[in-house]
Amino acid sequence: MKEILIDKQIGETWFDEGITADFVRDELQAAGKDDIRITIDSPGGDVFDCISIYNVIRDFCRNHSNKVTTYIRGLAASAASVIALAASDTDKENKILIESNSVFMIHNGLTFCQGNRHDLRSCADRLEKIADRMMIGVYTKRTGKSEKEIEKDMDAETWLCGQEIIDAGFADSFIEEPDTVDESLKEAFVAVAKNSFNSMKMAAQTNLYQRMRMSANSNTEIPGGGKAATGKNIMGGCKMTAEELKKSNPDVYAAIVAEGEAKGASDERERASRLLAMGKKCGCTDYALECIENNADPTDSAVIDAFMDKKIAAQVVAAQKEDEKNIPEVVPPKDNTQRDNAAVMAAFEKELGGQL
Repeated sequence: MKEILIDKQIGETWFDEGITADFVRDELQAAGKDDIRITIDSPGGDVFDCISIYNVIRDFCRNHSNKVTTYIRGLAASAASVIALAASDTDKENKILIESNSVFMIHNGLTFCQGNRHDLRSCADRLEKIADRMMIGVYTKRTGKSEKEIEKDMDAETWLCGQEIIDAGFADSFIEEPDTVDESLKEAFVAVAKNSFNSMKMAAQTNLYQRMRMSANSNTEIPGGGKAATGKNIMGGCKMTAEELKKSNPDVYAAIVAEGEAKGASDERERASRLLAMGKKCGCTDYALECIENNADPTDSAVIDAFMDKKIAAQVVAAQKEDEKNIPEVVPPKDNTQRDNAAVMAAFEKELGGQL
């Protein structure tokens, strides 16, 4: 079986490294006649690269007989959620499998654009017509929901976990049927996924700012549509240091710093809230406060395991206390002490040969 890993951001427009249509095409062709498993764990990325990858997979499935199974290993968000449905769109025998803690997210398409009002409006129109409408079509075909239902879910930025993904029609079954599913951990899984998605968005925005280079008399088109302000080339093809950006465009530098500070404060509030919520669910608020003080990361698997250990320990103690309630009260006979003393003396006398 040939495995194709889609485990990074989608596209290279906004990232130093990402999954491209060329990469997916080459991987599919390398499969020969083998069955294929497309393994997805991605927060999404560029919506236009998403469309290209989606069509590459569909085209391959139309023209080849390989069985293609899509496996959502962790997260399939945004653009990655569309790619996850590509193989089954062409052939329903190409199944989509998930884990009990897999996360799936759909929302309206995102992009970055700069320019005058005409550039911005044109970019928004293209995004709506090409991206959002295409995504709605993919989701409705897969789930059988109406366009209005899907639009509502996309507007709300809908996050689904485990069984919810199957129930919504975005997956066929679990890769292995779970024995039990701890519903109290669902929020933790989604929180980890949201953190990955938000980090991806921040990386895209930061990378854009880093690549901004001012040069005269240029009107270069920027990724996602639109053009740079007249006389300013913001895509110089090389990275800019913070000090260079500060000197060449202090307003942009100040905006980045302010945004970073605000993001830091927001992240810290969210971190503390997640830890407190985990502590409340697991019955260990004191440990949650300790984690907050020690700057513990609520998405760290070791931290999550520690909370689960404390939850299990608390459940064991609670079960023991419950068992203790059911222990019958035993009332010894009133002459129990006298009877024991007599037995001890008789044994002692026997041992001494009756010379007591």
